[in-house]
Amino acid sequence: MQRRAVVSLLIMGLLAASRAQAADDSALPSWFDLDVKGLVDARFAVTSQTKSWEEGGLGKVRWGSDTGTGVIARPEGALVIQPRFGFDWSGFIQLSTGSQQRPAVDLQEAYIAYRTPPAAQLAVKARAGIFFPPISMENDGLAWTSPYTITSSAINTWVGEELRTIGGEASLSWRPDETVDIGVTGALFKFNDPAGTLLAWRGWTLSDREVGLFDRAPLPRVRIIRPGATLDEQALSEEPYHEIDERFGYYAATHLAHDDYGRLQALRYDNRADDRDLEYEQWAWRTRFWSVGYASPEWLSVTFIAQYMTGTTTVITLPPPRTAIVYTDFWSAYALVSKDWGRHRLSLRLEQFGTDDGDTFPDNNNEHGTGITAAYVFRPTERQRLTLEVLHVDSHRPERVFLGFPAKAHETVLQASYRFFFGTG
Repeated sequence: MQRRAVVSLLIMGLLAASRAQAADDSALPSWFDLDVKGLVDARFAVTSQTKSWEEGGLGKVRWGSDTGTGVIARPEGALVIQPRFGFDWSGFIQLSTGSQQRPAVDLQEAYIAYRTPPAAQLAVKARAGIFFPPISMENDGLAWTSPYTITSSAINTWVGEELRTIGGEASLSWRPDETVDIGVTGALFKFNDPAGTLLAWRGWTLSDREVGLFDRAPLPRVRIIRPGATLDEQALSEEPYHEIDERFGYYAATHLAHDDYGRLQALRYDNRADDRDLEYEQWAWRTRFWSVGYASPEWLSVTFIAQYMTGTTTVITLPPPRTAIVYTDFWSAYALVSKDWGRHRLSLRLEQFGTDDGDTFPDNNNEHGTGITAAYVFRPTERQRLTLEVLHVDSHRPERVFLGFPAKAHETVLQASYRFFFGTG
């Protein structure tokens, strides 16, 4: 309830600030600037027969119908507010709304940031608050959207669902000349102890739905959390942003970028959770992983992006020679190529994903799958974007049988998105 009260006050304050700016920009002092911008997304989707994870199934796509082909029309939106206090200091707040969110309006990011002048050979950046960790190489658009597709890769879908840095981050970058950038980043955080729940009990998915600070992610009724089962203390939904064990987690990253050859980055993440702790009907999961990626510069208006992630998540690690009650290795990789010309863009992404169950308890968290995404973007004006997308996912997850579904699933989604961008800045 305290978190909800804080966000309510935050929203009211931001709306008041944006109205004040709209009323009289000249009233702002010279050292202060305020950008208010956002998007409205009119979405239309046609799905094959599948029961999505949002409906308690083990489907791999966002939209689904367990009775046959489904037709879905949904509006969504996001608001971004960016105050700037001179050059060095700034703020960032992102709010979202959507049909699958539990609160009508939710908070995705809210932080204050500092940076040194860009002309400096040695530059420092820092931020504190709530923000996405610097993992995604494709979601660099307004409100953490992708300019290439509607649907994020499996890797970045999971980042949007379960990972937020609630803490502080600092970066140091060195530019020996105008074309090269070498940097390191480190962060300490709390309030992300349940991260890993979805990957183990539901597995990877592909969507563009981010779970906000007060949202809940439904869990399928896998055998191990049903009433009377080994871990039936777990609620049938996950709240990803809780502090359960009072430990700090961390991530450390490095990058090497060259204007002519692209950007290479690597990140190590470990939430350092005590996986024997339970609070708020949520288990703390010890989740750690590596993420590496490469993004090319535009060569003849063609961009290439590739990313790979591998890691482990556990609950209740037992003394040797036994392992954890839930021990799941996970991995995923994708490659995306995109061609831009004028008002048009065409993108193709291929990916694979999997999880390996390493425990002996009565649930089967093994899975493997492949996905292919093709998208066409047309920009009729600077502030409008039409995207047409075809997504197909083949996957195999034995635990589906215990929920009354075939172990193999073949899912196809056709989507159309018309986004209207608005605001200043």
